[in-house]
Amino acid sequence: MKTLFGLIFIASMITDQPRKVLLFYNESGEAKWKSQVETLNASKKGIQERDIEVKSIAYAKENFSEWKKWKIDSTAAFTFLLIGRDGGEKLRSSEIVKPEKLFGQIDAMPMRRQEMKRD
Repeated sequence: MKTLFGLIFIASMITDQPRKVLLFYNESGEAKWKSQVETLNASKKGIQERDIEVKSIAYAKENFSEWKKWKIDSTAAFTFLLIGRDGGEKLRSSEIVKPEKLFGQIDAMPMRRQEMKRD
């Protein structure tokens, strides 16, 4: 019984975590980053429906730990990462990701399908 309770507790902790889009960029990737932010801002309803938190992480000393944690090459101009509720990387791109691709990726995830059934 303890094992079942533990699994339920862990599952509830995971579903409380938002999905994350992490936008890593350096000076030469600033134009792509701005374009990606504009693209995401134009799809706010879809972002909110899928519980996505968007975070921009410029290449700077104070952000080095994030770059290292996600194994982002410091010479990469722009990197888009989608992180699932479970904390795992689901999508990585050096190009701008269109909302249709992002939402399609998320909507195909088992946890998201369960969310859609409940709603």
